[in-house]
Amino acid sequence: MTRGIFITGTDTGVGKTYVTALLLAELRRRGVKAAAFKPIACGAGGRNDARLYRRLMDDEVTVDAINPVFLREPLAPSVAAALENTRIDVRRIVAAYRRLARLYDILLVEGAGGLMVPIKRGYFVADLAKQLRLTVLIVARLGLGTINHSVLTVNQARACGLKIAGLVLSDMSRGRSLAKKTNPRVLPGLCGVPVLGVVPYRGNDVKVICRKLFGDAGVFE
Repeated sequence: MTRGIFITGTDTGVGKTYVTALLLAELRRRGVKAAAFKPIACGAGGRNDARLYRRLMDDEVTVDAINPVFLREPLAPSVAAALENTRIDVRRIVAAYRRLARLYDILLVEGAGGLMVPIKRGYFVADLAKQLRLTVLIVARLGLGTINHSVLTVNQARACGLKIAGLVLSDMSRGRSLAKKTNPRVLPGLCGVPVLGVVPYRGNDVKVICRKLFGDAGVFE
């Protein structure tokens, strides 16, 4: 049975793609039949993320299989779709997910932006995670400001009935600050979920994160 994780963020640009790619590369390095799935890409950068995942998967499937919905403008999906005079078909996304689930043992699903990014009228990224019945991994910035965003995202995930695996803190800037030093320690108590690791500048943490997420699937025996 395929095991999946839904990777969301406290904001756009916090490192979801980077974390997804690191986890995918580590799982594949260990011989795990793993894949990444990017249901919706908005803008050329998002489509390039799907191409990156395809390369990490040794070109086993097409870019369209990894990213079934591509919209040209780097906007919220519902807004980008309206500009193209189209509507996002969630059934198409679910069908694409199920096709990959038949081929792979672990699926890493990268959401668009954060949980409350609208996909269509009355339907948000959180609703997609819930429809796919996936546990959520939240990527947050390591530095100043992340406490507020992390607590809000965790609370929203719980309000939506989502199970949370934990937080991964993404250090997207060089240098060490007091906030970067203290956030990994204080966030679990404030959010009520574990901090699974910090990437990328503590690179060994990706192995720890994989072990915590997938250790009971026999990946690290």
